[in-house]
Formats: sequence, structure tokens, C-alpha cells
Amino acid sequence: MTPEKFRAMVSTVLIVGVAISAALIGVGFVGALAVGWHGSLVGGAASSGATTDFSNLPGRLATLEPAAISQLGLATLLATPVARVAASVAGFALERDRLYATITLAVLLILLTSIFVLR
Repeated sequence: MTPEKFRAMVSTVLIVGVAISAALIGVGFVGALAVGWHGSLVGGAASSGATTDFSNLPGRLATLEPAAISQLGLATLLATPVARVAASVAGFALERDRLYATITLAVLLILLTSIFVLR
């Protein structure tokens, strides 16, 4: 993999992550204008929890709650740098650069540990 292709791959990961995040947050805001933050876009019962509550996000997304859609956008935005590091690991591995692949893999493991273990 050439350095230009590597940069393009990493750039694409970041651009796509931010675009998806912005779209989800935008849809959530527009939905909130239509039915309120705790309403439901499909007419079902919606939760009355705080907008900072990420519990039961899949269930709240199933009822198309605007706050849940925006929260999914925020989670996507937070996951984008992690996806970038994972893409870098793959890129370095394809280049057969063991040193940078190992260092980047260690960074990825630290990131994932801090997200899932150290809460």
C-alpha cells in the first residue's frame, strides 16, 4: 500500500464517520422539532428519561425517539477515532510494517480498554 492510498483510507474513515454522525444528529434534531425530544416518530410510547441517559438505546431507537437518534450520532462520532486507529493497524499490516502495526495495535487496545473496561 502506498503512502497516498494509506492516507486516503484513513481520511475516508474519518470523513464517513463524521458524515454519518452529523446526519444522525441532524435527523434527531429535526425529529425533536416535530415531536419533542421524548416523543416517538412512529407514534409509540417513548421513554421519559434524560437526554444524557444512554441505557436501552436499541429499544429507544426501535421507537425512533429523536433523543436516541441523536445519541446514536454522538456515539458514532466518538467511535470514529477508534475506527481510524483500527484502519491504521490494517494499513500498517498491509504494508508489512511490523513496528508501526504493533505500536498502533497497542494504542487500539488501550483505547478499547479505556472504553469498555475502565468505566
